[in-house]
Amino acid sequence: MKKQVIKYTTVGILIVAIILGITFGGYLLSVHFGLTGLKIRTDMTYQTFEGFGASSAWTFQNLGLVENEEVKEDAIERLYGDSGLALNIFRYNIGGGGKELDVYKDKQRGAESFFVNEKFNGDYSAFADPNNYDFTRDKGVRELFEKALSKGNITEVVFFANSPHYLMTKNGLTHSSKKKENNLKEECYGAFSDYLLVITNWLYENVVCKYDREIKVYISPVNEPQWDWGGSDASQEGCHFDPEELAKFYDVFSKTLKAFNESHATSFEMDIFESGNYKLTEKGTKFQSYMKEMSEYDYFGEIDTISAHSYGADNNARARNMVYSFLKRSYPDKRLSVSEYCVLKDGVDPSIDMGLYSAKTVMKDLNTLNAVKWNWWLGVSTYDYEDGLVYWNQSDNSLSVTNRYYALGQLSRYIEPGSVRVGAEYGDSIGWNGVESLAFLKTDGRLALVVMNTSSRSHKIRLYGGYGTVTEIVTDAERNWAQSEYEFNNYIEVSPKSITTFIFTGDAPYEDPNGGYFGK
Repeated sequence: MKKQVIKYTTVGILIVAIILGITFGGYLLSVHFGLTGLKIRTDMTYQTFEGFGASSAWTFQNLGLVENEEVKEDAIERLYGDSGLALNIFRYNIGGGGKELDVYKDKQRGAESFFVNEKFNGDYSAFADPNNYDFTRDKGVRELFEKALSKGNITEVVFFANSPHYLMTKNGLTHSSKKKENNLKEECYGAFSDYLLVITNWLYENVVCKYDREIKVYISPVNEPQWDWGGSDASQEGCHFDPEELAKFYDVFSKTLKAFNESHATSFEMDIFESGNYKLTEKGTKFQSYMKEMSEYDYFGEIDTISAHSYGADNNARARNMVYSFLKRSYPDKRLSVSEYCVLKDGVDPSIDMGLYSAKTVMKDLNTLNAVKWNWWLGVSTYDYEDGLVYWNQSDNSLSVTNRYYALGQLSRYIEPGSVRVGAEYGDSIGWNGVESLAFLKTDGRLALVVMNTSSRSHKIRLYGGYGTVTEIVTDAERNWAQSEYEFNNYIEVSPKSITTFIFTGDAPYEDPNGGYFGK
């Protein structure tokens, strides 16, 4: 009897192994020979996207002051113009005066403040008086800000601060004396709020309002509150806040902002909390603790979007799934905005591999986190580091870009504000062939499908849900934004190590018998 059981068990195992072998083998053959399918599901809608942006921090201070107008115009066109990335979000860094203190080895990392410190006599109400500010300062950033606005694509401006003004801090610096030390004096919560509002309002009235179109204005008072931002090795402006202190400060800022909006007929909004990253398991992040403390206050219920940075997450699917589940479970009314990211790596890698790596981070944030905005860190960099979209060589005033610039453009140029993400179900469920996809219905009803292929093989993909004329834009090792047009024939093809955007047009909808649907 025992032998018979073993015999039947062995047969059963063999049958299961054969079935799995045939199934998996068929799957591998299907993937290898390019027979995988991609189904567009416009019956499955996700976030309405608000746009792409970058920061003005550091480099704009010097770039805006050069006499060569051509290089300034070129840099801004590459970022905000139609021939460039067509970014629609401008992140303006409001400095804390670190440049005046001259304490940073890299002079760019201490930003110039509009406040005139000679006007301060110990009374913090001085920060509420616009007459105590010199708005001819920060000239370089202001000039580039105006050039960016003149391109016509900007729909949103975020005024963000890395540190309060040094006259409000405990040690009189724009970083703390010890690591992870709260540096803003509690009695200065109101003064710092006034400081941000006076500067924002002046820039709004004298710069933003010159352009006759609707531009949303946000104020982000705190940037990456979890991190050290102190000690003898501090290299830039920054301010640590423990969770309780940050929540208290936001309460003061929120009330000050409301009163200001009512008295000035403005509609500035608060942006919180620029988490250093959203990884729940990384030591020191305390994402949950900050969320919990802020949720104790009324202002938290009025905020529909939480901003965070993608640092350290990169292409990590688990980190994104965890934070998405956490937000959905604990704060289902909150959306996520990625307000900052760069690749934390020395050197500047111009290759297609780095371009695809960076773009994959964006695609995963949009696909997995349902991010409603996405921002790169430095719009322009002078560093030998993976932090810039455009690189400026100060010695000869030349500009350059890497493949990352073109890879990001495959998204930013074709997914405009108001586009709605829809389902894109790809047949290679385990990711064996290195293909990632992302689909948006554009504001004019056309479909923008982005397909990334990180493998060294081309892939022909059966597309369920396309029709009409296809405009194809591709970036790979040899081509940048290369465009062609053809009639859709049920298949799309992606070249090795490439990112391709397909824009579909047509008059008749297509309905897949298996439930997928694509159409106007």
